[in-house]
Amino acid sequence: MVTKKIFGFVLVIMFLLLGSSSAKTYKVGGSNYGWTVSDDSWTEHKEFHVGDSLVFEYDKNVNDVTQVSNSLQYESCDNSSPKVVYNTGHDVVTFKEPGHHYFITSNHIQCVGGLKLDVLVVHGPSSPSPPPPPPPSRKIHGPSRPTPSPPPPSKNHGPSRQIPPPPPSKDNGPSRQSPPPPSKILPSAERMHAVGDSSGWSVYNSYYYEKWSEDRQFRVGDTLFFEYNKHINDVREVSNELDFESCNPTSTIAVYKTGHDIVRLTRPGVHYFVSLKSGLCHAGIKLRVTVQPSTEDVTVPDVPKMKLSPINRCTRWWWLCSFRRHH
Repeated sequence: MVTKKIFGFVLVIMFLLLGSSSAKTYKVGGSNYGWTVSDDSWTEHKEFHVGDSLVFEYDKNVNDVTQVSNSLQYESCDNSSPKVVYNTGHDVVTFKEPGHHYFITSNHIQCVGGLKLDVLVVHGPSSPSPPPPPPPSRKIHGPSRPTPSPPPPSKNHGPSRQIPPPPPSKDNGPSRQSPPPPSKILPSAERMHAVGDSSGWSVYNSYYYEKWSEDRQFRVGDTLFFEYNKHINDVREVSNELDFESCNPTSTIAVYKTGHDIVRLTRPGVHYFVSLKSGLCHAGIKLRVTVQPSTEDVTVPDVPKMKLSPINRCTRWWWLCSFRRHH
């Protein structure tokens, strides 16, 4: 009996050791480049699990690895409130929880140039079920225990008392219907749109941005992300169609010039954005977006159907027939 228990314990330990050895280590950027160049295709065809590790190799004198908390900081290269900063030049990061993990470099020029990494981590790979415990021993030590006799009958030999049924309800009308289910709630969703996608705010073709905006739906609460070279470009929001078409700054509402601007759409209607540095607006860097009202949480109640009693049906039928005879 003791030998079988020890054997089962050893099997469980071997199972745990084999399961823990499935974690993988990935060198970011591969063996040729490391954490030095932008490569959006590196994460393709890879699946990252809890327990896996990333190795970042780079020149610590010009670079580092900064882990940020959310996609907004990731997209805007905002390293003002990082979760963790690694700067040894050979950093090993092990994933301890599932979800998106965002890594950027605090070297802003390199980050805007694309040196950042978004990794989606899922739970650990499925493992085989643990071995079943050894079966109990069939040996019987000693005589079998007799089956206990049933309890003696009750001393009361009269007929058993039955529980009377509950009294009928005094309300003889139609039965009450159950309350309606909870209301359906349509949740709202706010999205961030990267203007120009991978080309950013730098394409000298107004049709390109017109086509980009037509393929999307914008709502109040969404944000636009403008990415460009701040030394030769900017973003200006103007208030009307005339200034938008003529690239005139007289009706400027706001000016953005950081190179990675996030603009929140706070009202419905048409919004106009142009670039007025070095004549880039006339070259085609302009954007018109039509913003719809936000999909705020709308409560749609479930109204139950009313059931008419037989008396109400007859009354309604008699009223309809009388109404038709008089008309």
